[in-house]
Amino acid sequence: MTDDALTAGETRESLNVAQLVEQLRLAEARLARQRQSASGLNDTDRAAVRFILEYSDSASPMTPSVLAAALHLTPPAMTSVVDRLIKGGFITVTPHPTDRRKKVIEPFDRTIDPDHVDPLTTRIRGIAATLAPEHAVIVAGFLQQVLAAVSDPDAPAPGA
Repeated sequence: MTDDALTAGETRESLNVAQLVEQLRLAEARLARQRQSASGLNDTDRAAVRFILEYSDSASPMTPSVLAAALHLTPPAMTSVVDRLIKGGFITVTPHPTDRRKKVIEPFDRTIDPDHVDPLTTRIRGIAATLAPEHAVIVAGFLQQVLAAVSDPDAPAPGA
């Protein structure tokens, strides 16, 4: 693409960023398919197992609503995730000790290393840790906008 073919407001650098995000989306889709066929866990299930393992040392009990909020899932979607994780032998669900309306989620095996369940998250956290704080703020803002665009593709673009 020549500089004359850039649209209004676009720079060669911004076009490069957009192309890299598209490459990331395609690579993530390939990775998701590979990881699901290798482990049987989809990305949501893997994120749930990791969160449950990391949260298991917390003083407060893990409930489906806590997990749903952490993963940005609806209650019906969370029910499906919990059912799959119980069936897969990753978690147990017991009655809440003080609130009979709630359930408590616990990992079936607390010795599982979250990095083994989801090593990519560990690598991404390591990469993010190398960013200077002022750069992290800029990258986070950009990624929040990308996330919003992916979450609601019909929403108007910023500045539109």
